[in-house]
Amino acid sequence: MTSNERITILGTATAAPVISPDRIAEFPVRDADTQREYLVRVPVDTLDLFVTPGIRVEVDGEAGWTVPGRSWRGEASRTILQAVTIRRSELALAA
Repeated sequence: MTSNERITILGTATAAPVISPDRIAEFPVRDADTQREYLVRVPVDTLDLFVTPGIRVEVDGEAGWTVPGRSWRGEASRTILQAVTIRRSELALAA
């Protein structure tokens, strides 16, 4: 049994979302602080952001189970993050 933990991450999407038959969008995000990868899951109807590889996002949700990586494909293990909110994160640019 696992317990879920409420977290907020700020990171970069490493792939576009994949939509499952039950209308759940999943996409990996690499956390900027820890470099951990999370598999963000959110219902398609609540995803109001166009996600592309390289976009910076801030995700708030509950982290729980870990999906093992596939070493032969160079994938790291990822923690599933059931998103409550997903916002685009803008970088502050110095002039």
